[in-house]
Amino acid sequence: MLNGLKNCRGIGLVLLLALTDLAQAQESKFGLSLRGGAGRIEGEVKESHLRALGSGVIYYAPDPHLWIGIEGGYGELSTDDDAQVDSLVRLAPLALSLTFHFSPYKTVSPFASLGAGGIFWHNFRKSDKQTLHLDTRRDYSAALFKTAGGVNFGLSNHLLLTLGGDFSYFLSDRIDLDADGDRDDAMLSAFAGFTIKFGGGKPDRDRDGVFDRYDLDSNAREDRDGYMDHDGVPDTEIGSNLLAMGGGQGGSGVDEVPPIVIHAPRKRATAGKDLRLHAEIFENRKLLKAAVLYRPYNVRRWLVEPMVSHNNEVFEALLPGAMIPKSGLEYCVVAVDEAISGIGYSGLPNRPNYVVVNGKQTWWRAAMVAAALGGWGAASYQIAREQK
Repeated sequence: MLNGLKNCRGIGLVLLLALTDLAQAQESKFGLSLRGGAGRIEGEVKESHLRALGSGVIYYAPDPHLWIGIEGGYGELSTDDDAQVDSLVRLAPLALSLTFHFSPYKTVSPFASLGAGGIFWHNFRKSDKQTLHLDTRRDYSAALFKTAGGVNFGLSNHLLLTLGGDFSYFLSDRIDLDADGDRDDAMLSAFAGFTIKFGGGKPDRDRDGVFDRYDLDSNAREDRDGYMDHDGVPDTEIGSNLLAMGGGQGGSGVDEVPPIVIHAPRKRATAGKDLRLHAEIFENRKLLKAAVLYRPYNVRRWLVEPMVSHNNEVFEALLPGAMIPKSGLEYCVVAVDEAISGIGYSGLPNRPNYVVVNGKQTWWRAAMVAAALGGWGAASYQIAREQK
């Protein structure tokens, strides 16, 4: 029985470690956006100036391309700004939104969103803050529909700069204090802000792009010069190796310097899509072989894809999409010269380059384009209609 308990504990530990690694491999699921900007009322308003607005969005991302968010905001906008009325309205919109991202894995990613919710407002005179209303009620509420669009700029794995604009359409004609028209009111605004993504991703303590599992020193950042960028620590031997390579040709004539491989590791790929890898390989005599060793994540057997060159310096290999699953990919670029003086490499089997593999993005990108065309098409129609 004691042995049975030990076996159960062992199995439980293995499962726990497996689940922990699986959780670490996921993308960030939750985030917070804080935005500030300026907006104005679109309605039967004689003169409406831009005024400050603020909002915040809490979101959940079931997929990196799709964020489901709850957005709340506040602002005081002018409903009329002339000598007779000088009125303002306090607005507090609250909406549920779906935001589609075109390329969330890249530094620059356009987005479009569609949302619906409610608006609460209160009209008052700018000069003395006295309440203005159309009937006996002092505060009002109505349903709203909104569309937004813009661009996210990735500052780091967990911080984005967001620039964009939105259009909110209210199912009420009371916000501008003029209910005689036949058109409901709306709000047009522009915003900028920051988005913070919480959790997700494999641990990378020094934030150099090499996950701790593959990092020789997770407290020292990789220098990202293309030379041995797989190990997570800065490397300084490239200069001396190039000098030795040049000296070998005019010295003893013995080739004692292995090939030098300059390769910028790929960090992301798409599942099922061919992955093209490039490397510059320098050799002072004659190169015997250059190849890519690769395997799906957590698979023991390595596969080999030869590298070919069209100018004897820049080499490339094409890894077949059938061998690139969503679990991830590990690979090494290796080169050997005829003198067998050593191996030039970017990644070794015990410390390879790791590629995060994403699902196909075609349908998500089509959804973003459709949301942008539909939402802003309707917004443009409403704005043009108001201005007639």
